[in-house]
Amino acid sequence: MNRTRTKITAMVFTAVFAAGLTPSAAFAHGGSSGNSGSSDHASSQEVVYEIARSTARYTWLDRAIKDGYERVTDCIELPGVGAMGVHYAKSKLIDKKTDASKPEALVYMPVKYGNHEYYRLVAAEFLSTAKKAPVLGGVTFNSEAADSQAPYRHSLHAWVWKHNPAGVFAQWNPSISCPKEDTH
Repeated sequence: MNRTRTKITAMVFTAVFAAGLTPSAAFAHGGSSGNSGSSDHASSQEVVYEIARSTARYTWLDRAIKDGYERVTDCIELPGVGAMGVHYAKSKLIDKKTDASKPEALVYMPVKYGNHEYYRLVAAEFLSTAKKAPVLGGVTFNSEAADSQAPYRHSLHAWVWKHNPAGVFAQWNPSISCPKEDTH
């Protein structure tokens, strides 16, 4: 079954790119958000491809859980701004290092299909404990408030699996919302 899923993921991934529906298509609609610092288009696009390539295996939540990602939030939404989704983090990755192929968190949206609910991968999130905000692909991480209780200082979302009209590296996605019973 795992081999079948891998083949299907590879075929879907290839088809998406062949159809021109690349994760970086959002660069044509604004690139990074104003909240994410500056962006060098070429290096940002390369990073987006790397993130998409390295997270393709996590389109199914069960694979992320098997690889050590644990649910750390319910679906997060800010009315009038947008949503982030449900976060699954791999705590041993949260440190000063930043690697586009190893996101510290994966973001999923709950999707109802009849009586069933599944989780669709929409973004990767990078978290850093570095003193200075890191830069990934020319995009500067967002910094947390000084009084934040988060185990990290800086974060950067990469909406590589769901178009974000606010930009690939925007913190919130205004085109999505959490199911009413999951919103926090």
